[in-house]
This record gives sequence, structure tokens and C-alpha cells, in this order.
Amino acid sequence: MINRAEIPEYAEDAALLRFYQLDSLEPEVWVDQVPLEDATVPADATLRHFSQRFDEPIKDSSSGSNDLQFADDTDPLGIRGSIFDDAVHHNVTNISQLKERSALVITNKSFQPRYFLQQVHKDTSYNELISGEERLRLSVDQRAEALKHLVHTNFDRFVSAKVTVDHVYEEMKSKQLNPEEEYGTGFLEKSLNEANSRADQIYGPIVERRQKVEKVRSTLTVLQRYKFFFNLPSNLLESIKQHKYEGAIRDYKKGKFLYHDLQKNHNADIVDNMDNQEFRLGDDTNITELHRKVFEKVWTEVNKIVVELRGVLLKMLADPWRSMEEQEKTINFLFDLDTTEDPAWFYLDSQYQWIIGLLKETYETNVKKLNVHRAANEIEESDTQRSLALKKGIEQVRNKSFDVNTDRDPDNRYWRITSDLVKALSALLLRCLPDFWRLSKAFIEGKFAHKATTLKTSENDGGGRRRRQGVDLGKVEQCQSMTRNIVDMYAKLISDHFDLNVRDMPVQQNPDGTESVIMPTFIPINASSIHVSEYLTRIIGDLCHCVNDISAINLAGEAFSGLTDLIEKARWKFVDIICKCWERDAKTFYLLEEWILDPEIPQCTGLLKRYYDYHKFCARSTFRISTHVVTMDDMASQKHERPEVKPEYVEKIRGSFLESTYTFLDGLVRLAFSDYTPLNEKEEVQLAKKRDKIDVHSMDMRILLTVGNLAHMRSTVIPKLVGLFKLAYKCNMDEDLKTLIEVVDQLDKILFNDYIKRKSGLMRDIIRQGILLSGVDWYSIPKPTEVHSYVYEALMTLVMVHSQVSSVTKQLVHRAVSALLENMANDCLESFRQVERFGMGGMLQATLEIEFMHQTLQQYVTSAASDTLQLIYQSIEQSYDAQQQNAGELQSELNHVKDLLVFSRKSTVVQFLCFKQNKDRSRK
Repeated sequence: MINRAEIPEYAEDAALLRFYQLDSLEPEVWVDQVPLEDATVPADATLRHFSQRFDEPIKDSSSGSNDLQFADDTDPLGIRGSIFDDAVHHNVTNISQLKERSALVITNKSFQPRYFLQQVHKDTSYNELISGEERLRLSVDQRAEALKHLVHTNFDRFVSAKVTVDHVYEEMKSKQLNPEEEYGTGFLEKSLNEANSRADQIYGPIVERRQKVEKVRSTLTVLQRYKFFFNLPSNLLESIKQHKYEGAIRDYKKGKFLYHDLQKNHNADIVDNMDNQEFRLGDDTNITELHRKVFEKVWTEVNKIVVELRGVLLKMLADPWRSMEEQEKTINFLFDLDTTEDPAWFYLDSQYQWIIGLLKETYETNVKKLNVHRAANEIEESDTQRSLALKKGIEQVRNKSFDVNTDRDPDNRYWRITSDLVKALSALLLRCLPDFWRLSKAFIEGKFAHKATTLKTSENDGGGRRRRQGVDLGKVEQCQSMTRNIVDMYAKLISDHFDLNVRDMPVQQNPDGTESVIMPTFIPINASSIHVSEYLTRIIGDLCHCVNDISAINLAGEAFSGLTDLIEKARWKFVDIICKCWERDAKTFYLLEEWILDPEIPQCTGLLKRYYDYHKFCARSTFRISTHVVTMDDMASQKHERPEVKPEYVEKIRGSFLESTYTFLDGLVRLAFSDYTPLNEKEEVQLAKKRDKIDVHSMDMRILLTVGNLAHMRSTVIPKLVGLFKLAYKCNMDEDLKTLIEVVDQLDKILFNDYIKRKSGLMRDIIRQGILLSGVDWYSIPKPTEVHSYVYEALMTLVMVHSQVSSVTKQLVHRAVSALLENMANDCLESFRQVERFGMGGMLQATLEIEFMHQTLQQYVTSAASDTLQLIYQSIEQSYDAQQQNAGELQSELNHVKDLLVFSRKSTVVQFLCFKQNKDRSRK
């Protein structure tokens, strides 16, 4: 087939088409770019190849990566059909590969002959390359001849066209194509401006309305399409108002999805992976920038509402009375609302702050009650008031009635408020700490952090969390720290109130030179050791039960150690306080003496039973506190195994036990020698009736009763108390018991000797008066006819002593009469030794009187008294003048004296009946 480009008449048309890159000289449609149709060029048609190249449209350099696809890939040497492999040519997509391939196209500016030969004809033989060169030279020469022929045949046309064009140009330039006529466009511009102005007047309002209609239509379309999004603020407010937080969260998540999808469409291509087809956006070409600003404004309003909703949920999260299930749901709500802080941590911290605040508030409330009560019942320290409280406390111990009528006694009310303070704090800790620890463990285990990966979890730990076995150690430390702080706050409040941080109580110097312990402020001024022991035992019991219950939740070691330290300090402090109160009350315990005989033990007063109850109760209270056996349940659980008491507690309690006993014994001596002062004047009338014949203002009576009390202390009270103490505290008390018995004996001797001394003084005066000062001449006195009156007076004095002693302490009668008899015998011996000589009558008279005295007091004669009486007989015998002795007369006189002795005894049997033994009286 003949190529039309080679025919002369078509050469000019072909040149124009190639120059302007046209397909036709009369095109009907404007075409920017004509696609290249595939053409196959035989390897041997070199001339035809160049002709066709002129017919193809020329691609501009802006065609980019498609240059290779439209370029001629025929081999200019005519050896191969194409310079590219078909697979490589159609599969090349990389820009670098395209540039590399374009260097092989001969029509490309970047064509490189050497690279062309290396890549395309690397396997071509030399002979084929020589043949290809010949074909290339031939095609180039033919092309040059064709161009020469084209110029030669169309030169006249070119000259004619050039003349015509120049003529037209000069004519147009001379008429309108000049600057004065604006190159022929002035009139056209004026006409166009007039037409444009007229068009604006006529069609301007229509176009403007049309634009408005289009805007309204576009807006309505957007509103209808995103109706849910625009209604989102009102829907959220309505849901919040109705407390439908779950619905509000669901609407927020839908709105958030829509807004983020709009943002994606605005910034990048749509990646549609939504499940809900209702909110599929599709093509968003109708959404303008103005619409997007409206969306931004709506979303800003939504964010403001969400911030308010977060505040509402955080307030709910801070409510300590809501259940953990409700709070967990609230935490999930906050995660869904994209909160900037960890709601689980906020919940934990709010619970921590609430517990700490509640502990402080509870403590302050109870302290205020204590201060009000103390201000309303402000009194001064008084031994009398404390003794009255002690007396009442002992009665409560006997009747087990500590909780009866507590409101009537200010001190009991004060103790009850103090106990309520400890109970309130302990109950609060038991109620809050286990829940807080369970919450902490849930927080540590990540129960509330299933969405925490969306939060900034590395702010508090320097960008990386320390973990061990799946547990966040940072959270563990935080939770343990807060738990420890709660326990420490509880311990601090208890310690501050009971002054537990001060181990030893301060001592003050009294005006009289003695020292006294300054009691802690929480102890009432006139509190008795009984009430102190009872209520401190209850308080330590509440603390121990609280600590035992807390230990069941398995707190961390450091946290629980604060409670164990608290218990240890409280135990030591309370034991110390009880011991000091124990010793203090022992100093004034004698004030409780009412001088009324114990109906069960008539040989002593009721003071000893009170002392026994008081002493035993204080010792038992210290034992229970020092061993944690503070309740009946604790005692039952350790019934078969007696708990051990630490040595330091044993030494302290043992010291107070002995000190209070010695002090009480000293008080008994003071009680005997001091006049009686009633403790409560209102009760004195009733007490006087109970005393019957006991004269409390008589020192003799008080001494006798005290001696009787000491005897019972020695025989029963002290051994029993020491035995109980030894059994409870497992310590050796033998030496202490021995020392106590020695002290009791010494005090007994002091009191009894004082009584005997005063009574013996009376009898001494009588005897001396009768023997030495009555004017009796023992040398010249006649034979005896009766016993002298001084003997009757002395014996009647003994009768009075017998009566006095037997009326209060019958067990002391024999001891008292025997001691007085010994003293009386000594007085008689001393007096008779002062008589220079005895005559017959004097010797018989003295013998009669001594024998009368001896026989009358026969059952009270001790060995010492018997020896003294023998000395009296010897002294009389030695002073007897033997010159007056007549054997026969002496014997008859002695018989007369015996008869007179018998008569005298019979005549005085009634007066001295008290000196008879019980069996003698019953026989008579």
C-alpha cells in the first residue's frame, strides 16, 4: 500500500496535520489528546516506519509516565520487530523503569546509542549490525530526498501564501489593527460591556435567586442526610436530663463516628469499612466548606455537653455509697466518652480521699463531744471523789453492772463517749478498708482498664511500666501506699488521742516533796482504777477485733504492720496507765474503810473484800490487755492453753502489784491511828446503824479492827492474791510473799504493841498504886482477910479489855489478855522487888493476890507469864523475914490463905466469868 504522505498533493496537508497534531483538516470536536493505536511495523520496512512516524500525534513532555506507551518501539536498524519485550513493555509501572526504557527510543531526547546497542542488540551478530546500519543509512537518505521533493514541489505555493499573508496583514494594520483603534477590539469591547451590563440587569436577580435556591436545596439535602448529627446536642441533653446515660453514650459514639468519617472524606479518600449501612456516606461532593464549618460548630457543642456529662459521671464516681458494679459501669461510660484521665484511678483516689476525710470527720465529731462533756462537768482533782468512784466501781465489779445507769455518772458517760470514738473509727475502717482493698486489687489486675490503652499510660512511669507476671508494679505501689496511708491515719488518730507515742508518762513534783504521775488528758480527772481498767480493756478489745478482722483481708505487710504497731503501743500504754492508777488508788484505798464487820468473815471489816476485788480486777485487767485476752470469746478460745505474758509486762505489773499492796498496808496503819472521817456524809447515818457497838472514833477499836484485818490479810488475802498472780503470770513470787508476810507481821506488831502498851500502862498504874503507893506496910501488915482492891481493879481492866476485844475481834482475845497478863506480871515483879521486907502477913497477902491473879487468868498464862510469876514468888520469898516464921503457924496460915483464895474466886466468879474457858462455862 502506498503511503499518502509520499504523494505530492497530499504532502502539504500531511505537513499541516503533523505540525498541528490534527487528525483532520475539518475537525468537529476539540480533542486535547488522541490515543495511540497499536501498530505493527515490519522489521524490513524502514522507509514506511519513518512515514508513519510523521502521521502519529506528537506527545508533549507533560504526558508523564505514559510516554513509553505512546512512543515508537520499532527497531531503527530493522533487525527486530520491537526494541522492547511485550511482557516488559506492558508491565512496566515504575517511573525509574520508564525513564530507563525511554533512553532506548530513538525519537526521545534522552536516547543513548551505546546504551541502545548494549540493551537491545547485545545478542545481535556483527553481520546483522552491518546490515542494520545499511538499512538505517538508506532510510535516512530516502527521508532527505522526500523532504527535498516536498520543498521543490510546493515552493510556489509557499511564496504565494507568504505574499497573501503579508498583504492581508498590511491592509488590516492600516485600517483597524493599530493602537489608536485598540487593534480593532475597542468597539467590540464596548458592545460586550453594554451587553454584559444589560444581561446583569435582566438576569442578575434570577441568577442570584437561583444560587440561593441551590444553596437552600444543598443545605436541606445535607440537613436531611445528617439529621442525626445535627440533633445530637439536643438528644444528649435530653438523655442526660432523664439520666439515660447509656443512650447518651451510644448517641455520642454514633456522632463521633460520623464526624470522624467527614474528616476522613475531607482529608483523604474514603475508606468505607462501616458495618451500619444507615450511616454510609457515599459521595460527599455536596458538602461545602461552609457545611464543614457548621459540622465543626455542632461537634464543638457536642464536646461541651460531653464535658458536662463527664463531670456528672465523675461526681457519680466520687459517690462512696454506690456499689462497685454501678461504679464499674460508670467507669466504662467515661472510657467511651474519651476521658483524658483514668476514671478507675479517679474512683480509687476519690474513695481514698473519702475514707481519709471520713476518718478525720468521725474523730473530730467524737472529740468535740468529749470536749463539750468535759467543759460541762469540769471539776477539780479530789481523793474523796476518786475514792467514791472507786467504791462504786468495786460494787459494779461484784454486780457486773458496768453498763447500768451509765448516763447518771459523768465519768462513765465520758468513758462511753471515748469508747464510742474507738468503735466508730474501727467500724469505719472495717467497713471501708476491705472494700477499698478489693477495689485496689481489681485496679491492679486491670479490671477497670480494658480501654486504658487509649489513654496516656506512660506519663507517670517515664514512658514504660514495670511489670511482673502480668501485674503493674506501679499500680501495686500506688494502691499499697494509699492502703498504708489509710491504716496510718487510723493509727495516728488513735495514737494521738490516747497519747500512745509517749511511752513513759511524765512525773511532777508535789509541794510535800512526793512525786506523782501526770495522767494523759483522755483519763478523767477523778477516774478510778476500776473504771480505767474496765474501759481500757474494752477499748483494746475493740482495737484487737478490728485488727484481727483487717488481717483476714491479707493486706500488704507494710500496711498491716502499722496496725500491729498500734496494738503493741496501745497495750503497753494501757497497762502502764492501769498500773499507775492501781498504785494511785492504793494510796487512798483506806478511805473506803467504813468500820463495818464483814458478815461472812466477822473477824475483819468489809474493806478487805473490797481490796481483794479491786486488786484482783486490776491484775486481771492488765493480764487480759498484755495477752490480748480481752473478751470472753478470747478467754474461751484459750481456755486450755494459758497465754504467755512478755517479761517486760510481767515486771511492770508485778511491781505495781507489790507496790499497791505495800501502800495499802501502810494505809491500814494510817487508818488505825487517824480519826475516822466519813467518805460520804449522806451515808453515815445508815453506816452507824450497821456498826452497832463499834466506836469508830476510838483508837483502840480501830487498832483492834486493823490488827484483825492484818491477820486475815496474812492468812488468806495475800497468799490467795499472790497465788493467782503467780499462776497467771507464771513467775516466782515466793520471796515476795515472804517479804509481804514479814511486813504484815511488823505492822501487826506495831499496832498490837501500841494497844497493849496503852492498856498495860493503865494496869501498871493500878498495880504500882496498890503495891507501892497505897501505904501498905508489907512487913507489919496483919494476916490476909481478903484480896486487895488493886487486884480487882487490874483484873476488871482486863475484863474491859476482854469485852472490847471480843466485841470486834474475838480471835484476838487470848492474844491480848495473854500479852496484858505478861505485862501485868512484870509490873507486879518490878513492884514487889521494890518492897524491902515482907512480914508474915505481907508475904501471905502478896502470895494470895498473885495466886488469885494466876488462877483467875489460868487459860491465858503463857510460858513467859508463868516464868514471871515464879520469879514473883521467889522475889517475895527472898524478901520474907524468916525470923517471923513459925512452921506450924505458917502451915495453918497457908491453909487459911487457900481457903480465902477459894472464897475470893467463888465470890468473883461472875465478874471474871469471861476468863473461863468455854467448856468450864458450859459445865457450870
